[in-house]
Amino acid sequence: MAGFEETVRGFAELDHEALSRPWPWREGTIDVRYALYRALEEAQEAYVQAAAGPHPESRRILALAQRALGDLRGLLAGLPADRLDVAPRAGEWSIRAVLHHLLVVERRYAVQTLYAVERADAEPVRIPEDRLPTPAQLDDRGDADALLARLADARAETDRRLGALPAAAMLRPTVWVKVDVDVRFRLHRFAAHLVEHTVQCEKTLAALGWGGTEGRRIVRHVTAALGELEGLGAATAARDIEARLAERLAALSPAAVGD
Repeated sequence: MAGFEETVRGFAELDHEALSRPWPWREGTIDVRYALYRALEEAQEAYVQAAAGPHPESRRILALAQRALGDLRGLLAGLPADRLDVAPRAGEWSIRAVLHHLLVVERRYAVQTLYAVERADAEPVRIPEDRLPTPAQLDDRGDADALLARLADARAETDRRLGALPAAAMLRPTVWVKVDVDVRFRLHRFAAHLVEHTVQCEKTLAALGWGGTEGRRIVRHVTAALGELEGLGAATAARDIEARLAERLAALSPAAVGD
């Protein structure tokens, strides 16, 4: 993930004027924004192949969480250090606080869901609180890229542990916010929680006056699609697309990106 961040950041910084400049493609030229849209098309093409495989329901659900993480990754690419710890208003969270919360909840959700799958019927439905990770146990240091990388590692661990559940496990009882639910419900919470706090980050960044380029809006669709590919086990295809997009950014002339 870390090596691709420079490419994501580079395209995310491009405004309408930079994206409207010519980009050579096949026998002619098209505008620079198609360098991004072509990557999205490539991801869609790979997705059709990956989605055709016999994936367990749990993997298909968690791929949605990986897509949500990709969207968040595109939103925060290149976030300046001086914006990471600024709360938009008194009593509200900074971006760092949101990312740390996402890491904590990702870990807690994974432990709670795995407990629901593996517990003996004689054990309580709710996992004992002392078996859950706490905010103080999880690292919130570093820049936005470091925090996102930590969250990506947690997501990968969740997928490894919960991505191949048998059908019967999806109906195992569990609890969420004092409500009786099942494992299927809990698996869908991973993506929904990421989306919820991505919206929170959007609101925070808008209040701080940062990050509204056209390039970033397109990049988010690309990184989301690449995330879903990873979630479906097509990491090699995702890395190939990332490499091609990095080559496209490197090939842009200084004039094409407004330098």
